[in-house]
Amino acid sequence: MTTLKNNKALLPIMIAITALASVSAVGQDSAAVLFTNCILHTGTGTTYSEGAIGMKNGKITYAGRAVAAPKTGFTKTTDLKGKHVYPGLIAMNTTLGLTEIFAVRATNDYKEAGRMNPNVRALSAYNAESEITATVKANGVLFAQICPRGGVMSGTSSVVVLEGNNWEDAAYRADEGIHLNWPRMYKYSGDEEDPEAYIPDEDYGKNMQELRTFFEKAKAYAKRSFPLERDLRFEALRGVFEGEKRLYVHADFIKALREITLFKKDFEIEKLTVAGGEDAWMAADLLRENGVSVLVKRVNSLPRFAEDDIDGSFTLPAKLAAAGVDFCFQTGGSMEPMQNRNIAFNAGTAVGYGLDREAAIKALTLTPAEVLGIDSRTGSLEPGKEANFIITSGDLLDMRQSHVEAMYFRGQSLPLKTRQEELFEKYTAPANVR
Repeated sequence: MTTLKNNKALLPIMIAITALASVSAVGQDSAAVLFTNCILHTGTGTTYSEGAIGMKNGKITYAGRAVAAPKTGFTKTTDLKGKHVYPGLIAMNTTLGLTEIFAVRATNDYKEAGRMNPNVRALSAYNAESEITATVKANGVLFAQICPRGGVMSGTSSVVVLEGNNWEDAAYRADEGIHLNWPRMYKYSGDEEDPEAYIPDEDYGKNMQELRTFFEKAKAYAKRSFPLERDLRFEALRGVFEGEKRLYVHADFIKALREITLFKKDFEIEKLTVAGGEDAWMAADLLRENGVSVLVKRVNSLPRFAEDDIDGSFTLPAKLAAAGVDFCFQTGGSMEPMQNRNIAFNAGTAVGYGLDREAAIKALTLTPAEVLGIDSRTGSLEPGKEANFIITSGDLLDMRQSHVEAMYFRGQSLPLKTRQEELFEKYTAPANVR
């Protein structure tokens, strides 16, 4: 292999290549464009049936009623002919870009060995060229929270935009939160006679003591600006105690949810979100009073137990909304990376079971942005925010009519063609049809 040391003539070339690689694949369109005659869903709960949205230099300059839109200051006006405009969707709690083919181990990079790994960064393992990502983006998902898995403390998640040549291009907010898998209170013990049986986990007390001891040490460490010995695991948790990072706790059972709120108080954790929260409707008041938001389990899921309501997963978002609990949609579970393309349809199911339509859109856009700490830049269509939105020819939440026709990031149109479409076009071309 040729080395730079022995080939100094290559230095200018390599510097140029590095400079090019550091330039984001997505710039911003300086054109001033006004889109009129659209159904504008702002993501804040407000919809304009005859709306307009204007953008310039990658920022939204106007969003509201078409009749009140500025008549000057735009170089181009586009009539959307009654199409819908939504903020770009945000996929929460996903291994998108961290896994490609489940059966091929070399394509899976979402889990680290060991139990306590808050310092593991999902971002550096993100594959911006994943073919799954294109299929998700084609259904309106512009951002994703990529998360590690495994152990007690899985690691640190980040927000990426689903565009770019590498993880540096894609990074939108790095290392925004830490993921904790709450120790199991119960373990599966099913057999042929009782396939859904659970029994208490005898290791729960020991595992909780381990977790609390770890957090006590981490909190003491965070109080020192200049610790005598630097610990990367405790350094990663410093932001949780200082209110800069969010703690995501993966749990479902009602007893665990109650203990999690006590844990939040004991360690004075400012930002905490439950991921899963299947029993969250039972503790809705407790969660709201303690400022705990929820990443609700996949709406299109079967009941966990035989005695559970058949529509329990369908109605959970509506119950949380009625109780005033902040929540977001996610598709964590089986085949989760590719299931993100159906996240809007999961929200549509929740609408069919009592959730307000605009509340569903907010749970796909603005609320996730607030949880991730990016709401000052994106998540809703308001003047001053980035021009990050999608245009659809039908209701985004209805799989029978939804079709995403265009996507904009910082005012620039993004390609939406997938590998599947390319193959379809290739093999249905006249030259290939026999």
